[in-house]
Amino acid sequence: MVCGIGGSGKTTVALAVAAEARARGTEVWQLSAVDPATFDAHLRALAVRLGVGIERLRLAWSGSAGDAPDLVWEALEQRTRPWLLVVDNADDLGLLAGADGHVEDGNGWIRRPPTPGRLLITSRNQNQEAWGTWVSLHPLGVLSRRAATELLLDRAPTAGAGAQAAALSDRLGHLPLLLHQAGLYLSRADRNPPWPGAPRCPRTFWAYRIALGDRLNELLDSPTGQPSHLPRQRATATWEVTLDLLARRQLGHTRPLLRLLAHFGDAPIPYTEVLPCSALHTSPLFQLQPRADLQQAINALAEYALVTTQVPDSDADDPAGYTVTLHPLVAEVTRQLDEVRQCRGEYVALVAQGLQDGAARHDPRRPADWPFWHLATAHLHRLLEQAGDGDVGPDAETVTVAAIACIEYARDASLHGLAKATVDRATAVCASLPSDGRTALRLSLERARLTDLAGDLAAAESEYRALLDIQRRLLRDADPHTLWTQHALAQVLDLRGDLDGAEAEYRAVLEGRSRILGTDHIDTLWTRHNLAWIAGQRGDLAVAKAEYRAVLEDRSRMLGRDHPHTLHTRHALAWVLGQRGDLAAAEAEYRAALDGQTRLLGEEHPHTRSTSRALGDLLRRIEAQPATGAGDEDLNWWGFSGGGSTAVYRPPGSSEAPGAAEPNVVNRRSHPHLREATLKELTDPCKCRRAPTLRWGGGLPPSQVPLKLRAARKNALSSIS
Repeated sequence: MVCGIGGSGKTTVALAVAAEARARGTEVWQLSAVDPATFDAHLRALAVRLGVGIERLRLAWSGSAGDAPDLVWEALEQRTRPWLLVVDNADDLGLLAGADGHVEDGNGWIRRPPTPGRLLITSRNQNQEAWGTWVSLHPLGVLSRRAATELLLDRAPTAGAGAQAAALSDRLGHLPLLLHQAGLYLSRADRNPPWPGAPRCPRTFWAYRIALGDRLNELLDSPTGQPSHLPRQRATATWEVTLDLLARRQLGHTRPLLRLLAHFGDAPIPYTEVLPCSALHTSPLFQLQPRADLQQAINALAEYALVTTQVPDSDADDPAGYTVTLHPLVAEVTRQLDEVRQCRGEYVALVAQGLQDGAARHDPRRPADWPFWHLATAHLHRLLEQAGDGDVGPDAETVTVAAIACIEYARDASLHGLAKATVDRATAVCASLPSDGRTALRLSLERARLTDLAGDLAAAESEYRALLDIQRRLLRDADPHTLWTQHALAQVLDLRGDLDGAEAEYRAVLEGRSRILGTDHIDTLWTRHNLAWIAGQRGDLAVAKAEYRAVLEDRSRMLGRDHPHTLHTRHALAWVLGQRGDLAAAEAEYRAALDGQTRLLGEEHPHTRSTSRALGDLLRRIEAQPATGAGDEDLNWWGFSGGGSTAVYRPPGSSEAPGAAEPNVVNRRSHPHLREATLKELTDPCKCRRAPTLRWGGGLPPSQVPLKLRAARKNALSSIS
């Protein structure tokens, strides 16, 4: 059986097989099961061609002298020549089954063919259990890009070059029916002059692709692309036929469900997490019965290839791993239907509610929840695009709050390009909110953090101070949002060499967070970690070591041994141990951090690469230890990687898909030890390369470290200014 979504070319394949079989001398009969009347007429005609007498045929069909399916198959079994029976459009399995039976029983109109016969079926239904194990399924997907391009060039050879045809094939999702329709349209466009007041017919692949943006359904359903001697058919209605069939199976809610899924982004949808079940039951779009089963509806859509479902790769029970995906053009065509456009506001509101419900169940700073946030961010971006339309867009407050959570995930996962893209889109939506509201102020903090991450420390400090003044006036000094801004300000002061100012701000933040959030809260632990770093920069390595060990113990207990923050502290502790000359202990900590980061984040993540470089520097130092000695003042043992994390810079304006893996952003916040001397070069679009390495204090006595660090900092800052 050849199966697949409507428009995937099932009938074309069946006709080609039938033609090949007939050329080899095989008897071929073709039946259409598109509807009961057509199927019945074709079966009667087949029986006559097989030699069944009219009277016997009448009696069998009336049921008074045997069963009609038995009559036809008995006649087929008597054939001695090779034969092929093609049953096309066999979507309604109830039409094919015997009385009170099922197709898999093999005693209805579909049976295992006897030798020397063959049976070829085309159907949208690809449920193996429904067909039976004796039916072999051959799913048809979309064409390859090369094949899709060749199809367009074959249908419209004068419409443009191969590159333009390839771009149009991408836009049409490589779906054969739509490619065929577009090719025929363009091959006949020259015959259609521009009528007054009517839009001009696109005549090239490029013009057709551009026109699809505003005239999608019109072009795909245009009679220009259909033979004039055949009844006009709507190419975009091919999927509605399947939904009509499902409605007859008491699955009417599959239609609004598909339309709702079409309003998510072009990414896998973690449907168990983002379908707002309670809202669906009260929505007039669905009118679900109390016991309606959404999973049954998802499975039905998957059976007919309208959606594709995925399950987790591992045995872990990860709800976000159960996803459903729509063909992008099926989703776009669905959104453009008139009856869907009229209810667009309701569908968008349901998407917003679903993302809000899912976000409430997932922590953006918990790595185990990152698979959900990776997908949710792509869907949020679609929602942010729709939020600009005040008439049908979702609530701006709801969407902005969800966007901030996605930004928080992106920062913790070191996906800074994704964070910037989300901030930019959310800023346009947030413009409709009060500028002094809590949500708008929190988004302002995220914008300032992007300035910080881009390396413009002076501008970042100015933004942080201005925002802090507003928060202290409207909120309070110890409000969690105020403390976030104060903590970010302290980090900038540290990077600008103002250790006294940074320490003062950190201690104020630590006092406020400890009192409001508790000493073990994830934010409090981060402030404690950074205070340990300040101590290390001052040369108080014993204090830094003790505090790092305490933070490591608390982070391991509260967040887990493999949380990125825990591994970050282990990396910092390894650096302090190396500074103190305890190289064996430093190596052990680096290796433990590297092992955890590799498993959790992958080998190419900036944190992993940073730890790998630091471990390599340490091992080279260990090898050179007999020659250098602990008191050697050579500053060359520890380079950029020893206390920081960076990655290749991508200039502003470069394209970046939401959710894409990105070893591409100046990653300072992922590790506060990155040195500012490299930032000017990294943020210069004309110098997008690795900056020269700065060398910092190595095996020096603690009393000498502060002077060396301060001198190096002064030189670094001078080179920037």
